[in-house]
Amino acid sequence: MLTHMAKDKRAFCLEGRFEGFITGGKSPFKYLRLGDAHGSQHVIKLSKAVRLMLFRYLQAGDSIRVVGEQSTDQDTGEPKLKAKEVVRIKPLSLVTTPTNQPLSTNDPSRTAVPKAKGKAPKILICQKSTCRKRGAAQVCREVETTLANYGLTDTVQVKLTGCMDKCKAGPNLVVMPHKQKYTKVKPGQVSGLIAQHFHQHDDVG
Repeated sequence: MLTHMAKDKRAFCLEGRFEGFITGGKSPFKYLRLGDAHGSQHVIKLSKAVRLMLFRYLQAGDSIRVVGEQSTDQDTGEPKLKAKEVVRIKPLSLVTTPTNQPLSTNDPSRTAVPKAKGKAPKILICQKSTCRKRGAAQVCREVETTLANYGLTDTVQVKLTGCMDKCKAGPNLVVMPHKQKYTKVKPGQVSGLIAQHFHQHDDVG
């Protein structure tokens, strides 16, 4: 759906399947190709900041949502799309059967954080270079797989972010809306973290 912006620019929001990156200039990741539900193909330009967050994060076939600005090429009259935000809206492979492994609750003094009214839950994961080198991409995939296990894929949004100013303590992760911050996150800690914040325990009481 398009909404009017200043001058000839309009906001756009597209959802579809990520079909790969396209080379442009000196960057092999300057554009991405998105196929929508109607069979149309869209080539969308990526800013440098968005490129750095995506090239190790997306794989062909991922379902994504792209938000950005649309303008018109003055020479050809063709629409030009530039992404401001790209979010994977479904994990690479959904787990259809629940895991038999017990949830990690090593610290009994920590209780689940209730959701704030009117605010959608999110998990923010830093994707700057230092955090990526320390395993942020693996943490991101573990977050999405665990959310799928708990049936929370459509409830909790996973969002990639820029630097959180704690580079030496990466990977960095923040759980919203309560702004609970975690540093040096390991993939093996993700299940317990998500259970603490979002998973409803049926055996309580």
